[in-house]
Amino acid sequence: MAYHSASMMMYIDAQVKFWKDQKEAVDHVEVKEKSKPFVTISRQYGAGAYDVGEKLVTLLNERMKPEHAWAAYDRKLLNKVEDDLGLSDSLAGTLTDNARSKLTDLIQTTFSKFPPQVAVYRRLVENVRTLAVNGNVVIIGRAGNIITRDMANGFHIRVVAPLSQRVERVSKIKGCHLKEAEQIILENDDKRDGFIKEYVKFDNRDPLNYNLVLNMGMLSVDEAAGIIADSMKIHGMF
Repeated sequence: MAYHSASMMMYIDAQVKFWKDQKEAVDHVEVKEKSKPFVTISRQYGAGAYDVGEKLVTLLNERMKPEHAWAAYDRKLLNKVEDDLGLSDSLAGTLTDNARSKLTDLIQTTFSKFPPQVAVYRRLVENVRTLAVNGNVVIIGRAGNIITRDMANGFHIRVVAPLSQRVERVSKIKGCHLKEAEQIILENDDKRDGFIKEYVKFDNRDPLNYNLVLNMGMLSVDEAAGIIADSMKIHGMF
C-alpha cells in the first residue's frame, strides 16, 4: 500500500470534502440523485489485484478527466476508515437524506437475518456502500462485490492467477520460502471464500457473479487494467 499515515489522512479527507460539497449542492437545489460509477475487484490471494486497481485508477482519471478523481480503496485503507470513528462519521455525512435512508433500510433488513459472525461487519458494509454511492472508487477486496451487488452502475471484476505465480509473488512480498507462501495462499483462499459462501450464500469463485474474470497468468497489469477500462466504456460507464 502506497499510503502512510499522514498521506492516508489527506487522501481520505480530500475525497470526503468533495463528497460533502456535492451533497450540499444536491440538498440545496433538490435535484434527482444520479448513480455514479464504481468498480469492485474480488481476487484470489496473491493474484496482484491491488496493482491492477491502482493502474485502473490511473487510466480512468486519464480517460475520463473527472471533476472527482478516481481512487482505490484496499483492505488497509478501508480498515483505516473503519477503525477511526471520526472518519466513519465524516464519510457517513457525505450521504444525502435519500441515500442515508436506503442504507439504513438495508442494514436493518439484511443484518437482522445474518448470524453474529457476519453482523460484526456492519460498519464495513456502511463504509463500502457509502464509497460506492459517492462513486469513482475502485474497492479492492473486503467483500465489496457482495456488499454492492444490488447497486446500479457497479462494475464487478474477479482477478485470478495460477497458483505457481501467486506463490512466487507472495514469497517475494513476505520474504518467506515458497512452501510457506503456498500454505498462506491456500489458507487465505479457503478461509475467505468459505466464510462468504457459508454465511452470505454467495460463491466468490463463480464467474457468473462478475462482469469480467481476468487471468493474470496471461495478462500484464497494464493489459488487465486496459481491458477493464475498455469494458466499462463499452457498458456506457463513461
